[in-house]
Amino acid sequence: GRVVSGHRDALDVAQRVAVSKGALKAVAVAVSGAFHTPLMAPARDALTAVLESVQIRDPRIPVYSNVTGEPFKDAADIKAKLPRQLVEPVLWENCVRALVKSGKNQFYELGPGAQIKAMVKRIDPGAWGGFKNMAA
Repeated sequence: GRVVSGHRDALDVAQRVAVSKGALKAVAVAVSGAFHTPLMAPARDALTAVLESVQIRDPRIPVYSNVTGEPFKDAADIKAKLPRQLVEPVLWENCVRALVKSGKNQFYELGPGAQIKAMVKRIDPGAWGGFKNMAA
């Protein structure tokens, strides 16, 4: 599956086009904002201000950024990239491929449904075999 975000009118058009081009289904997901788009700029700016006032430590285990698909390097990298995650597309495929390349073979999806598991199957069928859903 794919996820798109934006203005409601644009999403309605995208949904109709997807179905007309043969998508098996195109479903609107009930969320409270246009996450990972420039429409989230006010939230990005607020988060940037908050991050200036808090201490973040260097990660002790790899934590992957969804704007690069790679692990954060250090605390400064986290502070720089967290706000970007609000307004830039999620590079989920890059994250999954980087995790697999680094030798990770067990994945857990927390919460209802299996949307992420389904996306992983398309990205890397081998990784999909090590994927577990955990009801929250």
